[in-house]
Amino acid sequence: MKWAISTLQIPTIVLFISLLVGQSPFLIDSSLTSTIPQSISNSIQIGDINNDGYNDIIYSGYDSTRFGLFVDVLTGNSEGTLSINYQTNFPTYPDTIAEYLGGLGNISLVDVNLDGYIDMYVNGSAKSKLLMNVSGNSFNESPMIDNMSITYSHGKWSDVNMDGKPDLFLMGVNEYSDNILNELFINLGTDLDEDPSTIFPSLFTGSNSWGDYDNDGDPDLIILGQTADPNSSVSRLYQNDPIGRLTEVTTASAIKGLKAGASHFVDLDSDGDLDLIITGWNKIEGKLITLLLENEPLGTFSPFEYMLDFAVAYGTIDAIDYNLDGFQDFLIAGADSVTNYAGKVHSLSAKIFLNNRDGSFSIAQEIPGARSARFVDVNLDGIPDLVASGTTEIGNDSSTFSHFYINTTSGTSNSPQPPNALNAFAVSTRAIFTWGAGSDDLDPISSLSYNLRVGTSSGGNQLVSSGVPFNSTNVGKRLIREFTEIPHGTYYWAVQTVDGSGNVSAWSQEDTLFIPRLVPSIQSLPGVYYSSAGWADYNKDDVPDLALTGVTFSGTSITNLFENSVGLLSQDLSQNIEAVFGGHLSWVDYTNDGNLDLTMTGFQISNFFGGFMTSFYKWDDGIYVPDYASEISTDLNYDGIGDNWVNGGVNGHHWGDYDNDGDLDYVQGGFDNYYRRHLDIFYNDNGIMRLDTNQIHLIPINPAIVHWVDLDRDGNLDLITIGADETQTVMLRAYLNNSNHILTPGITWQSEIFGVTAGAIAFADYNGDGYEDFAISGLNNEGDLVTYIAENSINTFIVSHILQGTYYGKPAWGDYDSDGDLDLLITGQSSIEGDLGSNPVTLIYSQENNEFIVDQTLSIDSVGISFSQWGDYDDDGDLDLFLSGFKENQDVVAQVYDNLESLQNPNKAPNSPYLLDDSDIKGDRVTLTWEVPIDPENSNGSSTPAEGLRYQIQIGSEDENNDHAISTGHYGIDNIGTFLMTQKTIKNLSEGNYSWRVRAIDYGLRASEWSNTDYFYIDVTAPAIDTIRSNYVTNDQIILVIKFKEDFYLDLNKEPTVIVTHPFDSDLGNPGTEDDSLLVTKQSFNGDEWTGVLLLPDYFSGKAIEVHVYGAQDGRENKMVRSSVFKTPESIISQYGGTAISEDGQVNVLLPQNAVTGDISVSIKGQGVPPDTSSFLVNGGITYLISDLYDIKPFGRSLNKPGILRMGFPDSTCLITEQLNQYFNIDCLNKMSCDDLEGEWIAISDFEQAPFVGLIDTTIKELLPVLKLGGSQVSISRNSFMQVQIDTFGTYGVFVTLDNTLLVDSLDLEKVVCQPRIFSPGGTGDLFEFTETNIMYSLEYEEDVTARIFNLSGRLKRVLKPEHTQQIGNQMLNWDGKDENGKIVPSGLYIITLEKEDIVLRTTVGVLNR
Repeated sequence: MKWAISTLQIPTIVLFISLLVGQSPFLIDSSLTSTIPQSISNSIQIGDINNDGYNDIIYSGYDSTRFGLFVDVLTGNSEGTLSINYQTNFPTYPDTIAEYLGGLGNISLVDVNLDGYIDMYVNGSAKSKLLMNVSGNSFNESPMIDNMSITYSHGKWSDVNMDGKPDLFLMGVNEYSDNILNELFINLGTDLDEDPSTIFPSLFTGSNSWGDYDNDGDPDLIILGQTADPNSSVSRLYQNDPIGRLTEVTTASAIKGLKAGASHFVDLDSDGDLDLIITGWNKIEGKLITLLLENEPLGTFSPFEYMLDFAVAYGTIDAIDYNLDGFQDFLIAGADSVTNYAGKVHSLSAKIFLNNRDGSFSIAQEIPGARSARFVDVNLDGIPDLVASGTTEIGNDSSTFSHFYINTTSGTSNSPQPPNALNAFAVSTRAIFTWGAGSDDLDPISSLSYNLRVGTSSGGNQLVSSGVPFNSTNVGKRLIREFTEIPHGTYYWAVQTVDGSGNVSAWSQEDTLFIPRLVPSIQSLPGVYYSSAGWADYNKDDVPDLALTGVTFSGTSITNLFENSVGLLSQDLSQNIEAVFGGHLSWVDYTNDGNLDLTMTGFQISNFFGGFMTSFYKWDDGIYVPDYASEISTDLNYDGIGDNWVNGGVNGHHWGDYDNDGDLDYVQGGFDNYYRRHLDIFYNDNGIMRLDTNQIHLIPINPAIVHWVDLDRDGNLDLITIGADETQTVMLRAYLNNSNHILTPGITWQSEIFGVTAGAIAFADYNGDGYEDFAISGLNNEGDLVTYIAENSINTFIVSHILQGTYYGKPAWGDYDSDGDLDLLITGQSSIEGDLGSNPVTLIYSQENNEFIVDQTLSIDSVGISFSQWGDYDDDGDLDLFLSGFKENQDVVAQVYDNLESLQNPNKAPNSPYLLDDSDIKGDRVTLTWEVPIDPENSNGSSTPAEGLRYQIQIGSEDENNDHAISTGHYGIDNIGTFLMTQKTIKNLSEGNYSWRVRAIDYGLRASEWSNTDYFYIDVTAPAIDTIRSNYVTNDQIILVIKFKEDFYLDLNKEPTVIVTHPFDSDLGNPGTEDDSLLVTKQSFNGDEWTGVLLLPDYFSGKAIEVHVYGAQDGRENKMVRSSVFKTPESIISQYGGTAISEDGQVNVLLPQNAVTGDISVSIKGQGVPPDTSSFLVNGGITYLISDLYDIKPFGRSLNKPGILRMGFPDSTCLITEQLNQYFNIDCLNKMSCDDLEGEWIAISDFEQAPFVGLIDTTIKELLPVLKLGGSQVSISRNSFMQVQIDTFGTYGVFVTLDNTLLVDSLDLEKVVCQPRIFSPGGTGDLFEFTETNIMYSLEYEEDVTARIFNLSGRLKRVLKPEHTQQIGNQMLNWDGKDENGKIVPSGLYIITLEKEDIVLRTTVGVLNR
């Protein structure tokens, strides 16, 4: 600055000249000195401890003769003398540096608990003690700060967060944890908590100071010290911006690093901002230095042109105008001679510097041996005196001193005059107090400072204490003091002037400030009317954002999103959402992806459209994009307008899970763009809304109030509508939801009392009885404006309260005062007279003992054509308010009001629900239940009653890896998706694993943490057979082991029934002699496997069986349908022969006696050949596979006697012709399916070539490695089979072909045999008791054959001649044991001849009739 000499009184100038010629300004007063204990103090503080108006002196330090850390309090009095008022000591040990010079540490004064009395914090020498002042007479140790063992330390107080309560910065070494401590402790009123928001360097052996060097009204911080490196010296400056956030200033290059340093903010140049003095040991220069730093320009420090050549370590700095010239002088005291990086002290000294008012400073006086010194006015002359403590010989107890020095300056200094023109107001969570300047007889206004006192009672100190140490100030030089987060209520306040010599004025006349519970916030939003808005955390940063629609003052319409960043709403410019107004807006995750989507109904005016609009916008990676996929946008007449675009007004649509499938469904009402009334319900089909055409009882209305609500607590959402039908009848209608989710009229609920237009509704359980009530406002049928509170009185609503009538507004429920009950906000026009928007009103009714009383203490904009919604947008534990609409002066507003209730009575979130139970599962539905959690009491002792808690549920699919797949866990700030009951039934769930959790919401819309996640499994699949093992214990005894396939668990009380029959002629029924069913006797059943034993009758000769299982049931009551499996014995006994059969029954092999050597295990299993790989192009044409390929194992096993192979094939199948492929799709079971595949449905009998059995032979090096075995077509139980003789096991299939070049088999062409050799024409016809024999032969080429059957007498019994020429390969003819007349021949031996073109073959066969 440009230094200017102030106009001073002549005596002061004379004094100044006298000082220049060598007279000491301070002389020892031996009388006062004699009253002071002579211990060496590391810290001296001045303050009015007992509030008697006189300065008291507090000494503190380490003294081994007093066994540790001591505190001495000397009180002043009206006589100008001192007396010891209080002394204490704390036994401890010293640090290693300053054992003989008072120790390292300090004492700091402040009114910690805001009771009007100055308290003390003392630290160092392994102690940390907060001493609370008890009415000025004594001190008690406080537990507000944790007990710590602090050495090499320093602590100072300041109100860093501007809440009125002093906070503490403490640095040092915590010997308890053996770490360096640099912490800011925030004063919460009951304790001091560490603030983790700023990371400080680990410094000790230094000091810290607070000062508002940037003149922004909040204190900034400087800290000096060393790191763990003893050769280090560090200084850090922190700017407090914004309030309460300390940020390191990295550009303060003029501030050099100092170890063992001291600092002091003071306005040396009297320009109204704080300069800085620092002194200590600097590593770079390797010595002690002192820096005088000028704050010019504001906020930037640079060295004064004049620098001091005196510096100290472990010192103190104090500043005051001791010579009454209007400029601040200062003293520096401490260790002026050190070595070993300031680790060893050799001498102590103090020097007083006179401010020459030109940027230079003169040494006015030196005090040898002074460790600490402080200015103080004890003799009551208004001129600062001096106290100092130290030793002239370190380590010599007899050389210690504590002296009192009287200021010899002549002249007078009167007390300043207090300020006037006090003014105070509140903005958002800030309270601002301003005043006019005080005055002084010596100091100019720019040099004056101020103290502020604010309390909740007259003369009180509850917000800011009047207890301020001498020569200090709790405001500084500014004429304004701002507080953050000040509670609502009435405040009493006054201001005091402090001059440059430390003198204070009387307190100003006390003024008052009333702060209502709701105050205007600093949010800047475009004013709108015909608006709708909604709070919701759409960007998932855990604080609510805002969507806003409406018409602005200029007449343009908007739909804007505002992101909430640390309590500040700013427009999200990345969104492009078409403007809608005059309707309704909802935040809802209808796509179940965990992100909130946006839906709106209302008017829309654009270049391409003007009319009613229903808009769906879904979240797409942070951007909201239009969603036209739902049937709401169906446009059957192609006019570019959705047929279901409507607008019904403020409550024109709503969301709720009416069909209990977990996702949210949609209802809307109102006029469409052809002025047709609507009342439409759309169910949610995986994020696509589809019109529910089953709802035939709904009456279309306009205007439309629609709301999903569970009226009767049956767990199903019912529907409330209010509006005019086509007859213009305006009434409330209720539609009750039945178990099939068909809505039918609830006659007893209907009422014309609640029929309103230009109205709105808000549902809530205001009386805590567990049933949904509502508040409604609007213009009723009689032309009156009404606001009713309607109570749910079981089967009907009754009016319980009548409030101020309004229309064109919206009621809103919320516990804004956090007293455990719901209050009600109403807005709108209070008169039908005047223009639209005139006579607006905004009222908040506080509920007290079931009565609703207007809160007259609030000052909120009265708005019409309005919208309102509660929401805790700043996440501080109380309900803030959004309000928009027309004011009386026709101004248009959109205002957020901050609620200050949480500053003293924050609404505590409910505990999480617990004891989650998902055991009630029936088929595809589950009923989820939980226990009601406790809503903890708020500070005022209130909480939401258990019946008033609402719940949100989240259900995810583990199989889909989507935690929101069934019911989303992301909701807006309203009642969508919430319910009152502690259970929720979900239906139509697919089989799979699900996760779920639930949370509670109280009257203050505060949500609990989500409960622990629980899991359940939906099983809608009945048990099925996994495997069946059949073990033949003896020739006639089988043990069946059936393993079930079940994803849940089988009900052991529901045992399966197991029956065995013949494979091809089963006659299922009750077990017994009247049919062929054999009941298997159970041996064991463990829920996984069932074991039973079966005794086969003698006539079960083949031993292959068909097993039928039914009746098994799982734990979810899914009952198994009858399942049949063909089983082959796991061992075929050589001497008996036997049958092997595939599990699908399509293939079987008959082995005659002794066909194999030794017992053998035979298995037949299909390969599952894909249909489109089953055609083969060979030289002779295309060959098609018309069955699966079956592996008959063991592969390569040759038979001693030929066996009979039967393979099933379809009578008709689907021929698929593609560009490069043609094949039979045997999986296609009917012509309709074939048509869908664009195939040709062909009967195999009509195909050009007959089917044949082929053996896969990999030794054939052609495209189709198949041996053609031929075969005969037979019908068994109306199913077609190819039957052929085989002599080896391998892979077989049924083919048809156009190729006649395939190889033939190697069987003897000149031989005919019958299998079986003995058969029973009168038998049962199953596989074990053959009713026919197979006449087996082979052909080298196509030819006609004839078989003739003779008895032993030579009489011809039967002639068999195939209708078609026989194919090359193995062939068979079947004889059923009957003669030409169809009668069964007698038992006996018969001769069979086979006549070929060039030969006649013969064999015999036996007939055995039972």
